[in-house]
Amino acid sequence: MSRSLQEYHARWQQAMQKLNIGEIVEDPELTHESCVIFETAHSTPMGEGMTALPDFGDAICYYRYYRIPDELEPQEPQEHSSDIDDLLPGLAILKQSWERRRPKLSDDEHHARRTAAEQALDDLLEEFVQQGYRTEMSTRLREIVNYELFDFELDNMYVLPMDLEALLSSVGNPLADYDAYESEEEAEAHAPAFDLSNPEHRAALKESIFMVGR
Repeated sequence: MSRSLQEYHARWQQAMQKLNIGEIVEDPELTHESCVIFETAHSTPMGEGMTALPDFGDAICYYRYYRIPDELEPQEPQEHSSDIDDLLPGLAILKQSWERRRPKLSDDEHHARRTAAEQALDDLLEEFVQQGYRTEMSTRLREIVNYELFDFELDNMYVLPMDLEALLSSVGNPLADYDAYESEEEAEAHAPAFDLSNPEHRAALKESIFMVGR
């Protein structure tokens, strides 16, 4: 379902005010407009995962209202807990290494970087609303996100239905019974063809997307 520019901004502003983006991010049901993003993070060993959003406009807003403000706020000095460091020394080393590598910016530099990122995303969202989705828009979104963010990286994006084959290639056929066969290839060869119009198939794919990185 297409939305106006004002509707995109209003629903995300409202979600952020309520500190609850789950109702948007956790796309209740994959559709022929859903957009699946694959992210990695440098600051945590469990920093990769897929997220299904209702459409490409919501993917833009996910970064405009969630990732960009969260990561480009001026960083307060963080105290390290010796108890946690003792229990999880590997995680503590990774976090300290990331904090050393993270660019040190002044408050003004953080503000300028955030303002530029938000404007670029606003422009892309307006173009999407006015003209509809084009494949080069995914490339532009990745370029904006990966240039402006330090920690999270947008590795790939799948806009349905055109990217369905690529998405299935990435997560595997959710209908395949891998326990019933000796190899993944054999299981996938015997699996039924995936049908995006089938609600049971969509539910199985949504589960596969959710499990990536978990």
